[in-house]
Amino acid sequence: MDSSIGQILLILLVVAVAVGLFFLIRRLRYVKSLRAQGWTFDGSPSLASTYGLNCPPFGLGYRRTIDDLISGSTAAGVPFGVFEYGSLGYVATLRLPRPLPELYLGRGPRPGAVGQQKAVGGWTVTAKDPAWADAAMAAIGAAVDAMAATHPVDLSVDGDRLVALGVPREAQAMRDFLEALAPIAQALASPDLDPYQAPAPPSELSLYQRPGWIYRPADDRFLAEVDATSSGYAHEARDVVLGDVHGMRMIGLTHHWKTDRTVTSTDGEGRTTTRTETDNHSEPILEFQLPWQFGDLSVNWPGWGNRVRFESSDFDRAFKVRSRYPKFASDVFHPRQLEFLLRARPLPFAIESGRVRFDLGDNTPERIMHCADFLVTFFAGVPGFVWADLGHTQPPISRDLDGF
Repeated sequence: MDSSIGQILLILLVVAVAVGLFFLIRRLRYVKSLRAQGWTFDGSPSLASTYGLNCPPFGLGYRRTIDDLISGSTAAGVPFGVFEYGSLGYVATLRLPRPLPELYLGRGPRPGAVGQQKAVGGWTVTAKDPAWADAAMAAIGAAVDAMAATHPVDLSVDGDRLVALGVPREAQAMRDFLEALAPIAQALASPDLDPYQAPAPPSELSLYQRPGWIYRPADDRFLAEVDATSSGYAHEARDVVLGDVHGMRMIGLTHHWKTDRTVTSTDGEGRTTTRTETDNHSEPILEFQLPWQFGDLSVNWPGWGNRVRFESSDFDRAFKVRSRYPKFASDVFHPRQLEFLLRARPLPFAIESGRVRFDLGDNTPERIMHCADFLVTFFAGVPGFVWADLGHTQPPISRDLDGF
């Protein structure tokens, strides 16, 4: 019996080695075919290769991964990078001479993209500025139609790069695809499009529609700048989002850490043993550091301060406002502010010692954006006399942003 099991294990080992060798040889041949085109290949690229790309499929969510970076130039000298992006397969990016507004072009809308859609010659074009969409299509329409004769077309303009999805994996097919794509990049370089030059793209990873924010998959340094749990060990800050929101410095992250505990157990014969078990913990954190003086108060936040009630029973049922200074809270939460909170339904938050903390519940880009937008409107709605009482000659956020 033992010899039979040994033979089975040996056969499984041989099969595993053979399969592994097959895939290794195939991988080496693939890389060789790419380099034979005069291209460079990086099997373990960093996300830095996607810095500046902020339009879908980029700039969405947190779990961003790339693989197999292939770099080179087309026959016309247009620099390109091709890489595998998450589950989307291979994506091509061709360098443009200057940044342009975002634009999407394909047989249907690009998932996640925001803008006005219009049909142009059988294509669905999405852009925030219709004039830019018309100018771009006038420049690239012929090149797009020529590419469509032999290749699928799913394109976007993202800062200073033309992006194409659906790139074939094999070297010769990839070359043909890139050569068909290059005339579109060249058409986007036309001086006729100079009036549409856009701001410089982000210098790091960012979030779609918030190009000024920075996203870092991990950066433990920012744990020291927020109110985070200090007990335990192996503290990490993941999915860090940094931004400036009308002068307020924003830090969002998920804090991970570990704790150990001793577990004692007794078996059926009365023998006692102990063991150490490790528990993993996490907490989402979102804080805004105020550059101006403001009083302390909280909304649906447990703990400090006396509850302040208002004339709106609907508001009092939905929100518990607490403050050590009831008059200050009453001045801040005037009737229009109460109506705004009832519409906005913000997450619980507290303003204390110059910081605003939100009870995120879950660290997602959408929740962080919602909190940031809410906070701007909230502070813009604070009456001028309240700011004056706090020592400000002018409200630090324009009343035009109150959204009331």
